[in-house]
Amino acid sequence: MSTPLKRARLRAYVNALADIVVETERAAKLSRERAVEILKKSLGEVGVEPFRGIRFSDEVYEKELISLYIVAKDILRLPSLTEGALGEVFQVERLLDGVVRVLLGECSPERVKEALNQAFGTLDEVVLSKVVRYIATGFYLDVLDERAAVRAVGNLVNALPEFREEFKRIAKFFLAVVIGSKVASGEVRSRVELDLARKALAINLGLSGGAPSVEYIADIVKIVYGRSLQLAEPESRQHPS
Repeated sequence: MSTPLKRARLRAYVNALADIVVETERAAKLSRERAVEILKKSLGEVGVEPFRGIRFSDEVYEKELISLYIVAKDILRLPSLTEGALGEVFQVERLLDGVVRVLLGECSPERVKEALNQAFGTLDEVVLSKVVRYIATGFYLDVLDERAAVRAVGNLVNALPEFREEFKRIAKFFLAVVIGSKVASGEVRSRVELDLARKALAINLGLSGGAPSVEYIADIVKIVYGRSLQLAEPESRQHPS
């Protein structure tokens, strides 16, 4: 689902990558901190906020390196993302990409745990949040379709039942981004359709009771897609007797 805000963000990502590539050609090293500075400046120049949830902090700019990596790897198809200065900058994102590729396939819970342990050596809410954000970003940037993205998150949830309650928090943004896309495109037009869509998707992920609120989805539609949540009311409410 393309919107003017989404296209502006993509333009900022491409501009930031161009500046990062130029700097890596001039210097043998480029820190993640410097890459974050370049991205923050690029987003500011284009006049857009980062891809984010409701809470805003400077930490989100570091998380946005996921967006840069996905644009570089899957949209621009830049070479040399696994070595040299770019490989150093995107070291975390390359690990996340490897885990997500496992989740996109037909994988057993044991294989998912193995991939996570090999990549990060530990399993906690921080790591799992990054994995889900990577999938959400891939969906937002049209690299993953809804079916693939939902399968990946579902495989992750299914592999780690001990994190079920944490996933209700972790997956909230992902759920809202997916449902928000349907609202922004006009696929979901009424409050009834929105209510059904958000609950059905949460159940599909194995997170019954974890659906984001309508109010939260409305905020994400505005922040992520630049659209207002305008839903048709039931006919009986539109035409009171």
